[in-house]
Amino acid sequence: MLDSEKTGAVTSTENQEVPQQKKKVNSSYKNPFWSWVLPIAVAVIVALLFCAFIARPSRVMGDSMQNTCHDGDLVILWELNYHPQRGDVVVVNDQNLLQENLIKRVIAVGGDHLVISSGTVILNGKKLTENYIKERVWSGPNVNMIIPADKVFLMGDNRNHSTDSRVIGPVNVSSIIGRVSLRLFPFADIRTF
Repeated sequence: MLDSEKTGAVTSTENQEVPQQKKKVNSSYKNPFWSWVLPIAVAVIVALLFCAFIARPSRVMGDSMQNTCHDGDLVILWELNYHPQRGDVVVVNDQNLLQENLIKRVIAVGGDHLVISSGTVILNGKKLTENYIKERVWSGPNVNMIIPADKVFLMGDNRNHSTDSRVIGPVNVSSIIGRVSLRLFPFADIRTF
């Protein structure tokens, strides 16, 4: 008879006892309540933190930004490390003469020389091409100023129906809540900015 250890033959384990391995059971799956509540709670906390420190939803009120944004649109504001740039659509808090949150476009930033006359915007000596405004012919107060540091000059895209920096003056950069980065609703008009 051959020695199975020397030949490498396989021996049958039918009659041998095999030790049972202990199965690890995740305790969260024992209780069905926690198996669905825990992921929802984590998702809600993550969403709240995201909205508090990175981006937040906001509703557009009024017609001053037509045709870019309309009354009732739901937009997402980007807040994290935001520094205003010319052309950005922003929302500013109610610390202004109108005492309400405003959605407007940044036309000029600190240090810029801005001239507005007869429906024309001249920024640092160059006429702005503004494809985003609702009406090509618009009027309003004339402006000739250098924007102070840490301030921005804001105007609505619906120039004939916008109370903006032409009336309330430049706005503090610290008053900006965030840049409009996404129009989320109505769903047919979803777009990024």
